[in-house]
Amino acid sequence: MNKKYFYLLAGFLILISPILVLADGGMHIWPPTVYLDQSAQNAIVAWNGEEEVLILSADIESSDTATVLRMVALPSNPSEIEEGSFDSFEKLVAIMNQKIEAMREFISGGGEKAAANEPSGIEITFQQIIGAHDVTVVKVDNLDDFLDWIKDFASKKGFPEKQISSDFKVGISNYLKRDIKYFVFDVIEAGKKKESIKPLIYRFKNSYLYYPLLISGISEISESKAYINLFLVAKKEINLVSPNFYYYGIEKYEFYNYNITLTKEELKEVSDEVASLFEDDVRVTKIDAYSKLIDLKKDLMLFPSLLWDENLMLGSRGEKVKSLQKMLINEGVWDSEVEATGYFGPITKAALIKFQERYRVDILRPLNLEKGTGYFGPKSRAYLNRISLSSEL
Repeated sequence: MNKKYFYLLAGFLILISPILVLADGGMHIWPPTVYLDQSAQNAIVAWNGEEEVLILSADIESSDTATVLRMVALPSNPSEIEEGSFDSFEKLVAIMNQKIEAMREFISGGGEKAAANEPSGIEITFQQIIGAHDVTVVKVDNLDDFLDWIKDFASKKGFPEKQISSDFKVGISNYLKRDIKYFVFDVIEAGKKKESIKPLIYRFKNSYLYYPLLISGISEISESKAYINLFLVAKKEINLVSPNFYYYGIEKYEFYNYNITLTKEELKEVSDEVASLFEDDVRVTKIDAYSKLIDLKKDLMLFPSLLWDENLMLGSRGEKVKSLQKMLINEGVWDSEVEATGYFGPITKAALIKFQERYRVDILRPLNLEKGTGYFGPKSRAYLNRISLSSEL
């Protein structure tokens, strides 16, 4: 059989062909069960405040045998990449469903390095074949060098030459401005039949809980639709409040409005890698979303709410300013080629004004204002707190 090659600059966990199924939107406090859609993006996102483990899986299918290139954008160089098991997802679903049933009974009264000669703005930090995955991690410091490297990488893999879209260039620039400079290239073989590819596990340093969505929206198959099933795992004292997925460009989503507590031993049943992040019990919640990939304009970036505990203005400096800048860049209101620097200057003020006016109902109108001020004060902070991770301690 002749093999047809596809060169897909695709976000991870996305399907080759569009999914033409519908999903019910809204929020359900007590869903019948937690489910796992095996024709979707499935991810376990575990964060302990300093490090994150992503377990990423997908089913893929093609109209013919094909070679598929998937990309993952990471905020730091992964210290570990290894093959995982789909059993991690199924075990987590089983444990959560068991605990949900117990909660129902209680409420109802029932009881209790690599290649050389790369462009100067490029550094390959990892190359290895892991199971069915041919994985390369590249650190990017220059957009133009990266685009040239991609063309060379594709040529070496035998992919036909394709034009890189302007949306892709803008999206990668967005990542670089937010200091997200590590990109994983995962080459896999796709057959005619739908098949489950064993997940890859990535471990990396990060100061916020992160799940890349934008990389899917700028891919070649951005017209596809997909379910996105996320399991968020964090320390027990972290309140996993619902991220407003309308804020992320997703119109249909379900947030299971409860946090399930898992013990360290239960977490080990799910994944030793995830369990190694934590010393004590954790909280787990489930988010289901359904979206056309092209509508994914931002990444999921859940910052600790402590970052928004002080007012910021022209002349302010520091990591809190830099986090604010990353949020504004992710939001798409940053009209500059300058990256996040940690200095609150005119560029930051202009972007903040646009952000305030975009969400004027929550930020400006309580102050009887219609135009943004560019001052990061109590109302702006309160709005960000609603889409951030808060602590009960």
